[in-house]
Amino acid sequence: MRRTRRSGTTLAVAVSTLAFLPALTGCASATPGGTLRSVDDTGLADTPIDEGWVLALPADDDASWTLLHARPSDALDDLHTSVNADDVTALGGTWQPVRSGRFDLPADLTGTHLLCWAVPSGNGPTTATTRGCAEVALDDDARVEATWGEGGFGAQPG
Repeated sequence: MRRTRRSGTTLAVAVSTLAFLPALTGCASATPGGTLRSVDDTGLADTPIDEGWVLALPADDDASWTLLHARPSDALDDLHTSVNADDVTALGGTWQPVRSGRFDLPADLTGTHLLCWAVPSGNGPTTATTRGCAEVALDDDARVEATWGEGGFGAQPG
């Protein structure tokens, strides 16, 4: 049997295609993070939010609550307070941009966190105003489904 160069090339292309197949089909492991959608209670379709940041702060740290000017017993879904990216990261929190309704989170972010959505406040590129927060229990490689609408901000593992 005579082998040709063409069959070797075909094999190389097939192997290369198989190697990238999970990424092409969406079967690759998901990046930790989540989605942020605007929900409507009048029957309109949900829409991805494309502005601001999602921040996560350790819920078991009193400094996180102090930064948010809140207490664990407060209603967080409509919490409006000014936050600064440097202050959030100084407490061990994360500050991630929302793009096309998606945001990333560190893969090792675990435990109960205060997850907040913040929008630009006009006081500089690293200062924002929260639109709401929620306590969320995160596991390794956590995915989060967050929403904002008439009922305020909500988030849960997804």
